[in-house]
Amino acid sequence: MTDLSTRYGTRRRPTWFWPAIASVGIVVGIAFAAWVGFQDKPVTSRLWAYDIVDDHRVTIKLDVIRPDPLAVQCTVYAQAENHAIVGEKTVDVPASASEKMRITIDVQTERRAVTGVLRTCAPRD
Repeated sequence: MTDLSTRYGTRRRPTWFWPAIASVGIVVGIAFAAWVGFQDKPVTSRLWAYDIVDDHRVTIKLDVIRPDPLAVQCTVYAQAENHAIVGEKTVDVPASASEKMRITIDVQTERRAVTGVLRTCAPRD
């Protein structure tokens, strides 16, 4: 049997090759993380509380935070015990000078819900 390396020779990469590839990958990863971290978030929202009022109504309270006086559209929904959506509502939050605002939304449901969920809050077009 013939040794192929003696017949064709071997090609060796320089010793700096893999450390250079790793360094480039680390720099690209840090740059991407910084880019994502410093993106402006025009609207931040979070579910503050929900209250199951009765078999056909849920009250949901949201905190809406926006650095600029933007008009915002928020969508919330209510879920039943089997995770089915039993009510949904989209509301318009007008622009205001206050950065943080707590809003209350009443959602009509087709049957008893067990939770209220914030789907999204985004700047209104």
